[in-house]
Amino acid sequence: MKKIIVLSLILLSFIFVFSQRFLPPIDSYLTSSFGEYRDTGDKPHFHLGIDFSSYSRVGYPVVSAADGYVYKIWLNEEIYGNTLFIYHPDYDLITVYAHLSSFKGLVDEIANSVSKEIGNSFAEIKFPEGEIRVSKGDEIALSGKSGEADVPHIHFEVREIKKSGNEEIEIVRDALEFVDYIEMRPRVLEALEIRSNNRTFNLLEDQVIEIPFSTLPKLEVKADEKIGNNTKIIPRKISLRVNDELVYEIEFDAIRADEIYSPNSVFGYGSNIFTYWLKLYSSSFITPIKVNRWNEIAFTLKNRNPAELILEDIWGTVKVYKFILVKEM
Repeated sequence: MKKIIVLSLILLSFIFVFSQRFLPPIDSYLTSSFGEYRDTGDKPHFHLGIDFSSYSRVGYPVVSAADGYVYKIWLNEEIYGNTLFIYHPDYDLITVYAHLSSFKGLVDEIANSVSKEIGNSFAEIKFPEGEIRVSKGDEIALSGKSGEADVPHIHFEVREIKKSGNEEIEIVRDALEFVDYIEMRPRVLEALEIRSNNRTFNLLEDQVIEIPFSTLPKLEVKADEKIGNNTKIIPRKISLRVNDELVYEIEFDAIRADEIYSPNSVFGYGSNIFTYWLKLYSSSFITPIKVNRWNEIAFTLKNRNPAELILEDIWGTVKVYKFILVKEM
């Protein structure tokens, strides 16, 4: 009898946790991932959300991911366009819905009133705590292509605000961690090429290649994950092991909002919205860089150094490429 009760409690706990995941903002499929390189707008930046298709339609219904209340809206923001922020007290998180064509209900009335005054200028409108409440699944806006969007779609983010002394730090999290989304399309995670000090080599899973370096290997890998026929995203995590030691690791799980214009810290030359050259070295200390030990091991490198490049995605797929770093004499 006790076993049955324990099993029931575990099952109920699982159901409760599963039910607490956010709804996708639109009944559709993923088209872009968190942390991707963007060279649109005035200067390069990180893609701080995940994108869902609106089937190229303006006016497709957008729903609230969970219970909460309207925190603020942006009108005519350069990158995000018309944007809605909803605070969720149960999670202490904010969800963000961008590139909208319009809002719903009272929020839309207020937005239209302000737009008559400001025209195409930017405006941020904050709402009193708990004044405009929404429930999970409520229609809150309509899809569009405002801001820098080339085609209509929904850009979705999850943000948290942490306090550090008297300052507030806004951290954007990978929304795929929170959304109840199952990817049904075929996926191919792969590294295509690797650069070492401006020389490029093809990477193969079943072949160990030699990559020369002089003083310190400045490696950059061209990698992505193809989903279905038309979608390409970046790997969630990239690790480099040299001589059985973890030397470098980047993971796109969180990025501070004030780091949005720092993509060149982790992306190399030739990166754009379709191509990702990811650095396996950096002099920066931004959030995605989890391990950076090149300074520690620089003087311990041998003439031949076995290495592993490890790619991982958010669904648990792992891909490993082996090579040898060879010091040029």
